[in-house]
Amino acid sequence: MKHRFFQKSESEQKKTLLFLGGLLFLFCVIVVLAAYLTEIYLLGGLIPIAILIAAPFFDLPSGKKSGSFIYYSPFLITEPKKDGLVIFHGGTLFDYYYTLSPDIEGRERIRYVLYGYVLGFLRFISEHEKSDSDNVTIRGTSYIINPRTASRFGLRPVRKDFLQILILLLNYIPITLSNSFLKQKLSFPKISNVQTYEGNLEQLAAQKDELLLLKRRLQPD
Repeated sequence: MKHRFFQKSESEQKKTLLFLGGLLFLFCVIVVLAAYLTEIYLLGGLIPIAILIAAPFFDLPSGKKSGSFIYYSPFLITEPKKDGLVIFHGGTLFDYYYTLSPDIEGRERIRYVLYGYVLGFLRFISEHEKSDSDNVTIRGTSYIINPRTASRFGLRPVRKDFLQILILLLNYIPITLSNSFLKQKLSFPKISNVQTYEGNLEQLAAQKDELLLLKRRLQPD
């Protein structure tokens, strides 16, 4: 499983980000001019939407470089451990775009994303089993993982993290684009499906055999 962006050299990454930044700036200028010339000032609302859509393409490379985001797989990203707690995130449009091949279609794309989760959790377990003498709790909010799948990862539903849900609501348009890109059709994620999951290192490690079995089942041909 390869993330094509991070396979680029540092200079190529910078060129890509400069190009994307230029496109975003040009789009904003066009929107401002269109709003001014047509006096339809509501067009200005397109600018924050465009910034939200583009944000992962800048935030994640920067965060990975600074260490504020840790990639265990292209579809399982965590924040650094703080007070024994690790927050995990699923992939974004940035990760889907640079990881999903056009050759992967239909339900196979969902399987591939789940495969990425499995790889990520296995790597997370391996790293923390060796380096942590104290226990580690991992928590994240997702609209892709359901409770049944989460239990196979060693996670359980807990009281919803309303801050994370608020962030998802504010990013609903970018998330819809990500979901649509993943499913190759317009697809609106149900906020009612959003659930916060939590588990500790011991619970995750206890599922290692199950995760290895899932890895074999989900592994692409």
